[in-house]
Amino acid sequence: MTETLTREADAGSSREADYLQRVRSITPLIRAEAESMERAQTLSDTVRAAIAEQDLHYMLVPTELGGGGLLPSEGLRVYEEMAKADASTAWAFMATSWSTAEVIGYLKPEVAKKLTSGDEPFIVAGQLLPRYPAKQVEGGLMVEGNFNFASGSDHATWIGAGVFVADEDGNTIPGEDGQPQPRVAMFPKAEIDLKQNWDVWGLGATGSHDYRVDNKFAPDEHTIVTFGGKPYRSETIYKLSNEFVGPLPHVPIVLGIATRALELLAAVAIKKFRPNYGGPIGEAEIFKLEFARMEALLHAVRLSFYDLVRSTEATVEAGGTRTTEQMARMRQQLSWSHEAADTIVGFAHRWSGSQSIGRTATLGRYVRDMQVATQHLLVDPKWLADAATDLLPIYAAAAES
Repeated sequence: MTETLTREADAGSSREADYLQRVRSITPLIRAEAESMERAQTLSDTVRAAIAEQDLHYMLVPTELGGGGLLPSEGLRVYEEMAKADASTAWAFMATSWSTAEVIGYLKPEVAKKLTSGDEPFIVAGQLLPRYPAKQVEGGLMVEGNFNFASGSDHATWIGAGVFVADEDGNTIPGEDGQPQPRVAMFPKAEIDLKQNWDVWGLGATGSHDYRVDNKFAPDEHTIVTFGGKPYRSETIYKLSNEFVGPLPHVPIVLGIATRALELLAAVAIKKFRPNYGGPIGEAEIFKLEFARMEALLHAVRLSFYDLVRSTEATVEAGGTRTTEQMARMRQQLSWSHEAADTIVGFAHRWSGSQSIGRTATLGRYVRDMQVATQHLLVDPKWLADAATDLLPIYAAAAES
């Protein structure tokens, strides 16, 4: 185990350490099931049950509602740990547990309490970014459309659909600021048509199916504001705002992928021979030089990411609001972390040779998972340019001071 990346001293609290240990306790099971889950394109019943038995789904939910009450920075560590067990499992778990916690803060308190205290767990999946107009009717929204990428939908109980508030003719109704009003409308999973059509070569077990909402009514109490809304709760995750918090959990997934790729490569390097090397590749100076660079890059990404999240948490807990610079650095981290992790995993793939190209090779699965992770909308390279738009004036002003 890479102690410097997983030591308990890194844990922000005893609660975080407890949840990290829960993930480690089921890691052998997840790894044993990973290959078959990739073939099946969904998490196995055994893994789903293990996650539920460890009570992981509600780790970020406020304690008042029966959750673990972890800070975002603490929950992100848990996702990273699970990604080292299997990236698909971590992705599916991340997509639902993070969405569930976010949604709860924007539901009326009595609605949130009802949904989280029922016989069936309240677990949200779905495409939450706004996509279609939804007709505003008395008491709610009428939603119709085809949606994609409902990661974790196989174990979710509710499915969200991102929409814009519209009139009877489908024209968006602007809000007080003159802009469209984005909403997330949520439905019990039985009310939507889940296509069961996820068939991909990376992140295969995430169950990120397409789905259709066929002119269904979502009452106002089951809709939330997507951006800029005022939460009903005051926990740190809600003070940070949906705009800042929403994209964050993609980073620990690729950190976990990159870490595991280096671990698997190191195990290969101590015994893999190549012609003209005179010994295992792990003893070759050319390999050690590049390995050290990749390991340093991993640390740089990891430390800067958690520093950003923790410092922003400190800002809002001290009564402030997240700054323009913090928002810019969030965008920067999203794109840069994926570029860096892709570089690290690519290095592991090249040096492992035939050890990563087999259809059932564990490292090969991580290579495929990494390639698919880089295709997500929220990690587009343009986010780096957007970040620079806000960061450049800060540096220019410093030069004049």
